[in-house]
Amino acid sequence: MKTTPLYVLPFLGLLSLASLPALAETTAPPLSLRCGGIGSDESAAMLAEGKQQSLTLLFVTHDGHYISDVHTRIESIKGEPLAEQACGPIGLVQVTAPGRYKIKASLGGQQQEKTLTLKPSGGARLVLRWQAPE
Repeated sequence: MKTTPLYVLPFLGLLSLASLPALAETTAPPLSLRCGGIGSDESAAMLAEGKQQSLTLLFVTHDGHYISDVHTRIESIKGEPLAEQACGPIGLVQVTAPGRYKIKASLGGQQQEKTLTLKPSGGARLVLRWQAPE
């Protein structure tokens, strides 16, 4: 019978603990938000890509002009923040699991909130219209 020396056992424990951060880093976030679309080439590419995303967000004025720098926050249905950034004129959202999500957006004191059911690669689209900033 072969035995492991006692002085090796603590070292083996450290090796297994050292691998834990690597496992945590490989876990996919529940949601990603990518913003852009400034310029016709970038906006065309993002709109085309939106068909494979869970949600395409469009930020426009009431007369149809694109706007950017909209403070955008996406939360779980329980209110847990999942993503937050200045966004626009286009935002692409991808979720890893189907569910209900809150989309909160604000621009120049105006606020909007929508609750949506999203699924991975679902192709949903939400247009948020705003008063033109002065």
